[in-house]
Amino acid sequence: MKILAIYEQTVPLNAPMRNASVAYDTMTASALAVVSDCVMNGEPVVGYAFDSIGRYGKGGLLRDRFIPRLLAASPAALLDQRGLIDPDAAVAALMKNEKDGGHGERPGAVGLIDAALWDLRAKLEARPLWRLLAERAGRPSPQEAQTFDVYGSCGHFRPGRGTAELDGLAREVQAAKAEGFSTIKIKLGGASIDDDLARTRVAIAAAEGARVAVDVNGKLDASIESGWLQAMAQLNVAWVEEPASPLDYHRLSKIAAVTPMPLATGENLFSLDDARNLLRYGGLQPDRDLIQIDISLSYGVAEYLRIVSEFEAAGWSRAAFVPHAGHLFAAQAVAGLGLGMHESASDLSLPFGGLWDGTAIKAGHVAASEAPGVGFELKSSLFQWLKPLVARDRNSAGVSSIIAGTVG
Repeated sequence: MKILAIYEQTVPLNAPMRNASVAYDTMTASALAVVSDCVMNGEPVVGYAFDSIGRYGKGGLLRDRFIPRLLAASPAALLDQRGLIDPDAAVAALMKNEKDGGHGERPGAVGLIDAALWDLRAKLEARPLWRLLAERAGRPSPQEAQTFDVYGSCGHFRPGRGTAELDGLAREVQAAKAEGFSTIKIKLGGASIDDDLARTRVAIAAAEGARVAVDVNGKLDASIESGWLQAMAQLNVAWVEEPASPLDYHRLSKIAAVTPMPLATGENLFSLDDARNLLRYGGLQPDRDLIQIDISLSYGVAEYLRIVSEFEAAGWSRAAFVPHAGHLFAAQAVAGLGLGMHESASDLSLPFGGLWDGTAIKAGHVAASEAPGVGFELKSSLFQWLKPLVARDRNSAGVSSIIAGTVG
C-alpha cells in the first residue's frame, strides 16, 4: 500500500470560554486526513485525526517539515511484514534528522500524524482501534464489548455571564450529572480562595453526589497556596489538577508532600524526557495521584507506551493514567491500553464535546465503539471538520492548507 496524499486544515474553535491560563475564542486546531491507495466500498481508505483542544493548530510544522518528510519516505519503510501501514515506522521516518530534547510543539505535529495512521491501520484491518492498541501493548483483546471509565470536563469561565456566572456553572454541572458522569471537573482561577471556594461549593451542590475535581491550570497563586489547599481538602475534592506550573517539579513536590488530596498533572509534558523528570522530581505518589500526559501531544502511541512503562517500573499502575484531551483517539487508547479514565468535554454543543453519537454514559462508564478505526465518522459534529478534507472540490470545501503528493 501507499500513502497518496495528506491534507491538513487549521480550524477555529470559536469557543466562548476560558480557564485560568488561556481563552478558547481565538484558539485553533488541526484536522488531518491521510489518504491511502487502498479502496473499500469503492472509496479510498482514509485515516483521520483531530487536534487536542487547548493548544493551537500545527499547520506550519506539518506543512513545512513533517508531511513532506513522510511523503518522501520509501513506501516499504512505512509498512510492516503484512504490507500494512506501520505507525511506529512512520514516526521513525518523521523524526529523522531531529535533535533530542527541545520538544516544544514538535511532538504534537508528529502525534497528530501518528493518530491518523492508527485510524488508517485499524480501518484497513476492519477493527476498532482500541483492539489494535491492546495488541500493540501486549494486552489480550477481549471478545466481548469493552467498557471504560469517563469523567466530564466542564465549568469553564464564560465571559459575559457576570453575576450569573455561578448559575451558569451550576447548570453545566447538572447537565454533566444528567448525562451520566459520576466525576465532573470544573475550572478555578487560583487567584482568590473565596472565589474558588464559591465555585467549588456550587459545583458540589449541583453534582448531587457525583465527585467534583478542580483544575487551576498551573495558575495557583503561591501567596495563597497553603490556605487554598487546606480549603479544598476540607471540601474533599476528587483531585486538584495542575496546582503548579507544568515544569516546576520542585514546587509540585512541596505541594504533594503537604496535601492529602490526589493531584493530577502532566498534560503539558510532551515527551518521555519530561515525564521521567516528573516521575523523578515531582514528588507524586503512585497510590494517590494521576498522570494526564496527552498521547497525541507526545509523539503518539509508541512514546506514550514508553512513558507508561517507565512509570510502571517505578511502581505505578495504569489506572493512574488519565490522558488529557477529550478526543476520540484518547478514548480508544484508554479502552485499549487499560488506562484509568477518559476525559470527555461534557458540553455537546461544542464540536469536540462528547463521545460517539448516541453513546450512553452509565454511572461514569461507557462501551467502546466497535466501528473500524477511531470512529470519527460516528461523531457528526466533529466529522464535519474532517470530511471536507478529501472532498473532490477542495477549494470550495474551504481547506486552507493542503500538501499532497505520491509516495513512490
